[in-house]
Amino acid sequence: MKTLLGKIPNWLRVVLVVVLVTVGANVLSRFTNPTAHAHANECLARDGDTGPYTNVCKTPINARYCFRTAGLEKTCGVVELAPGETMSDLRDEADAARENHPVVRTTVHACKAPFVPGDVTSVQNSARMVDGCRKAGSE
Repeated sequence: MKTLLGKIPNWLRVVLVVVLVTVGANVLSRFTNPTAHAHANECLARDGDTGPYTNVCKTPINARYCFRTAGLEKTCGVVELAPGETMSDLRDEADAARENHPVVRTTVHACKAPFVPGDVTSVQNSARMVDGCRKAGSE
């Protein structure tokens, strides 16, 4: 064993250690913080960037849509989408939100099931809430 390590150049040892630490940290993170790896925005697709969103992945996802004002007000809803399923065009939901506040923009965020999209604290700033994934039932 000692002769085998002696034959490996020092630069290659450093590269191997960096690769092993990086891969090991990613695997450990998937076990200790699975919500950070549950994002599924790539599963949402629209025809020609218009119309309703469709789940193009082979796994079920939970998608959250929010109608936001220029300030902090928002009205949100969550929809579970099976593979190939399309959500509604959200016209009725947008009209209901407009009754409560002026809607400026709409955002959509998706997570792999069983995780649910929601507001989570930012990694960079714990006082800032961002779209993220959380376990179902945890508010």
